[in-house]
Amino acid sequence: MTTNISHQFLKEYHLPTWDELPNIDVYMDQLITIVEDAVGPLYHFQTTKKLTPSMVNNYVKLQLIPRPVKKKYQKQHIARLIVITILKQVFDIASIQESIDIETKETNSQIAYDKFCQYFQETLDIFLNSSTQKVEATLYQDMAPIHLACITVISKIFTEISLAHLIAHLTHNQIEKDD
Repeated sequence: MTTNISHQFLKEYHLPTWDELPNIDVYMDQLITIVEDAVGPLYHFQTTKKLTPSMVNNYVKLQLIPRPVKKKYQKQHIARLIVITILKQVFDIASIQESIDIETKETNSQIAYDKFCQYFQETLDIFLNSSTQKVEATLYQDMAPIHLACITVISKIFTEISLAHLIAHLTHNQIEKDD
């Protein structure tokens, strides 16, 4: 029995950029819906909630996202939660927080988020467009999931190395600046 599971939905996927996020402050239930709508297609085969009110409250406590203003969340909250929801599938919260802090320290939330969207789309396009026939053939082989899992792990290792180098570089520059 052959199951015809397609990755066609990914070809139509678009991560909303900063300008495409709502310009109005939203309440928790609206926030959850917006983030779920933005990342939901990425988790096509998963049935669990990607974001819950308790997760949002924990992220506020961890200072991963700013406190809401009068129980309302702004565009910056939405953008950060989209990034967190995507990255937490592979990385621990501490690593995500460190990465967000570095990116937003050097720029601002809008530039950092749009850069994330750009890199995400470029990476998705590489998987979708690099020899689409080969990718489709590979996706249906028995070993494809383990191959893709290996790509994920190796990518995570390289990300951790890159982050460590960046932190060391920033720390070194800060020490020189303080002297």
